Amino acid sequence: MKLKILENTVFKLHPVAAEAISENEKICVHCDTIFKIDSYSEAEENHLQINFLSPKPKNITTWFVLSNQVQLLETDEQLTAYPSVSSASFAASNSEWIWPMTGTSMGSRAEFGYARGRLHAGVDIGGYTPDECYAASDGIVDYIKNDRSGAEGRAIYIKRSNGWEHVYFHLQSIRVKVGQKITKGQLIGIRGGSGFGYEGLEIDGGGYSIHLHFEVRKPNGEPVNPRSILPDDGSVPIVG
Repeated sequence: MKLKILENTVFKLHPVAAEAISENEKICVHCDTIFKIDSYSEAEENHLQINFLSPKPKNITTWFVLSNQVQLLETDEQLTAYPSVSSASFAASNSEWIWPMTGTSMGSRAEFGYARGRLHAGVDIGGYTPDECYAASDGIVDYIKNDRSGAEGRAIYIKRSNGWEHVYFHLQSIRVKVGQKITKGQLIGIRGGSGFGYEGLEIDGGGYSIHLHFEVRKPNGEPVNPRSILPDDGSVPIVG
């Protein structure tokens, strides 16, 4: 059984209004996310009590959510009837996207989702030495941050013609300019260790090696899981 999120919502540890409970008792969940669940039951105040299977949100088994903001999917046929963002017409076909580099994920905490008390809005692609970074899709360079300060370090933001954006953090160097037209597979920068005040060192204080943080965002700026858009071709397998 699966649970599909129909609109941005909040998972809560109690079936009450989100503003009535503390921050550590709730998490935000984005539209189109799909979870594997074990069971559900009706709860107070138009909520459902959901018992999750792994991977569990914040590693907690039971959450409450408003029933009108989710869809329960009993079969795989229903899942096809309610496609995730990967097959939505407003996104793109897989042929329009590639992974910006090969490598491995940095583990479950560095995938898209909630980790370390916040939304990790992209996928971290690991590597212990700088490496070439290529455009994941076509577009125009919308913004460049060319210094190592802040969480993102050196960063590139590329906007597609349909308004979707692909974003690259922690670069060592940048090979494109604002306003430049970019084609899928074009060299745009070199992966490095910039960000969080570091240069060529571990990122985020979490023991992670040098990596590329890669995001995909809807036209309204809402991040989506890159794995729901990019091809499942083994370029960046999930590890441990």
